[in-house]
Amino acid sequence: MWINADTSNITQDDTIILANNRQVLAFKKTWGGQKGNSALPKSLSWYQYLQETWRILQPNSEKRLISNSESRTLIERSMLKLGQTEIDSRLLDEVIKNNDYCQAHLIEYTQLSQTGIQNYELFVTWMQDYQQTKLSHHLLDANDLPALLIEQSAELTQPYIYGFKTLTPVQALLLDKIGYQTLEEGQKQPQSDNQIFQTSYDEILSAAKWAKALNIQHPNKHIAIVCPTLNRQHHQIKSIFDQVFTNTLIETGQKSYNISLGLPLNDYPLIRHLLAVLKLCEQLQNNRIDTEVFNAVITSPYIAYAQEEQSARALLVNRVLFFSKTCFKFSHLEKHLDMTPQVKIMLESIIAQASKKKQTHDQWLLLFDNYLQIWGFVTDRTLSSTEYQLFNKYQTARSELNQLAQFGGKINMAEALFDLKKWLSQVIFQAQSAKTPIQILGSLEAEGLVFDHAWVLGMTDGFLPVALNSPRFIPSDIAQQHQIPHSSFALITKDAQDTFNNLASLSDTVIFSYAKTHSESEQQPSPLLKFNKETQACKHKYQNVALASLLDAEANSLLDTQINNGVNVLKDQMACEFKGFAHRLNTQTFNRPHIGLNRMEQGNIIHLVLQYFYQEITTQEALLSLSNDALDALIQQKIMAALKYYDESGFKKIEKIRVLRLIHQFVKIDKLRESFTVLSTEEKIKTNVAGLEFTTRLDRRDEMSNGDKIIFDYKTGKTVVGHWCAQAIKEPQLPIYAISKDTQGIAFIQLNADQVSIKGLSKDEESLPKQSTRNSCKEWNEQVVIWKESLSTASQNFQQGKAQILPNKTACQYCEFDSLCRIEK
Repeated sequence: MWINADTSNITQDDTIILANNRQVLAFKKTWGGQKGNSALPKSLSWYQYLQETWRILQPNSEKRLISNSESRTLIERSMLKLGQTEIDSRLLDEVIKNNDYCQAHLIEYTQLSQTGIQNYELFVTWMQDYQQTKLSHHLLDANDLPALLIEQSAELTQPYIYGFKTLTPVQALLLDKIGYQTLEEGQKQPQSDNQIFQTSYDEILSAAKWAKALNIQHPNKHIAIVCPTLNRQHHQIKSIFDQVFTNTLIETGQKSYNISLGLPLNDYPLIRHLLAVLKLCEQLQNNRIDTEVFNAVITSPYIAYAQEEQSARALLVNRVLFFSKTCFKFSHLEKHLDMTPQVKIMLESIIAQASKKKQTHDQWLLLFDNYLQIWGFVTDRTLSSTEYQLFNKYQTARSELNQLAQFGGKINMAEALFDLKKWLSQVIFQAQSAKTPIQILGSLEAEGLVFDHAWVLGMTDGFLPVALNSPRFIPSDIAQQHQIPHSSFALITKDAQDTFNNLASLSDTVIFSYAKTHSESEQQPSPLLKFNKETQACKHKYQNVALASLLDAEANSLLDTQINNGVNVLKDQMACEFKGFAHRLNTQTFNRPHIGLNRMEQGNIIHLVLQYFYQEITTQEALLSLSNDALDALIQQKIMAALKYYDESGFKKIEKIRVLRLIHQFVKIDKLRESFTVLSTEEKIKTNVAGLEFTTRLDRRDEMSNGDKIIFDYKTGKTVVGHWCAQAIKEPQLPIYAISKDTQGIAFIQLNADQVSIKGLSKDEESLPKQSTRNSCKEWNEQVVIWKESLSTASQNFQQGKAQILPNKTACQYCEFDSLCRIEK
């Protein structure tokens, strides 16, 4: 991204004031593109300019500039002091916004108090008390700086400005005093492409796919997705983009896109865990422990020895739940703590920490630090990049809270915790973003920037133009007189047109879109744009299909005996004749949405790794000849080959670790077998079972030193050899191989977290590892005859159209034909 301005007349000695921090970054990039490595002029946002200029002019000032969070807290205290008993965040936000309007639009408090209306007079008393607090403690806030600079305007150099749609009166007053030049925007004649979607999900999904396709085709092009309601739709946008870019559970700094929106600190899990730990400390001091808080802390991964005592702590949680109490005393817990000695030490240490009932903020913060140290918070865990940045941000925010000690008296621990939580909720945090050309921004952030491609979402009449919105504590006539935004229809119209022009200038071609519905609420398009037709991609087409009625006991005989998915057909036919017949209907099933790699994908990866491995290592002798390092390197190489078509993600990293462990466990077992040679892997064979023809695939076929040939089937779920030998064969794939191929044994290779093993049946017991349990199967030759009879009967029943609904005990589990079946379950 860059700004649309010509910097040829600017020198390194100039100062450029831009409307926001993102424009500052864009200016620096634009400068580098136009001027190369020449020295960068001073480029600052409006607040940065005020702050830096004041510090240059008054380096030894006795007054301290307070942060927005500190200012917010002092305003709230003034409201409480003057009798406002209940202050929710919305009221406080409105008060702060109205005060900012007064300062930026040069509205005197006396103008409001003279109205004689109690609401306005109350606001004035709050603000006057706040101003008196600042005066008595030698404090300044951001609103005080313009007036101080105006007094010394003669000493200031003339800056350039860029990106301001409309200067506020106080900005105009200061800039007119010192003089300024506007950094002219370049001439552009942008075009737009307007699209309509049925739902906001369709709209965001289309934008995500568009951005991904563009990025693949032009990886160096800068792409903007602008969402006017980014705050409200942040989670939906993040979820959809994560799925499209396969970025789920990937660190923020590694994502393929960047959402330029931070969240309050206490919205992050690490900070919520930290606050829960401190809450539990307070409850321990009062000997009234909340069950929910206790269990949340004890199972937290951020406290010390979480891994070592994981199982014991889970058992302790169950014991606490068995109390069946919302709150309990520490004495009820003591007798159960021997199972978690480290937790016991930490809890007793917390209780032993004596503290005064009431202390100042800075004293409480020191005690909180001590509590976190006792719990070993984040000291016994490798933090992710985001978690590391979060904890550092907490440390900075928490130190700023110390400043409140000078304004109030002593408070108790519950009040100190409440203040800390409220303080953290005001601190917005965004982890360091990825260096990606795909940026998702809010409307205000995007204005004044230029990208190679841009898409603006949510172009509804709720965005442009916005609704009339007069400030709550400023009369409408005064608001309109002082040009407060959105206080009159004329101001709204001008602002909407300016905003639209800025968005239309984001790129040479900008896509504007809106959705007809969002969260089941209907939406209308912005009147500033014309939308002609709905995007075809989101229209759903339905096709009528003629229905046919059939008796469920018997259907027409099968004419074409060459079928697909023959193994499952015979399996279902033996379990329930109707379930087998349902395959003839060629119905489609749809996989449920799944985050990460699903079970089928995990199974395919295991198959591929073993296929690649045993295509290279074809004898047990070759396997035994590998050193440990060579074996590990070869397995990792085959895993990388199997995973190469999957996009990078946290799931892929976890899958590498999981598969590596499983393959190593299996190779240890394979080394202990009798000598073998791998004849084939993933061999495709044609099978004929009583006239029913289909193709299937052998995972692996070995020849033993005694000449026996063994067919193996890889399974990532649990396996039971006895399922081959029931009246209805539950797992017929290997028995089908046994009657179709020259073989003297079949076996499952089970590969899952619970067990890695080889289970099977063979003519010669020495051809397979010794079986741990007996099964109901007959001797090999006799069992092969039984399989042939059972499978032939199932094949003939399927071909004859037998479709009676008589399921066995397990047939209805995971059945895909529920909507067709009429059996009562």
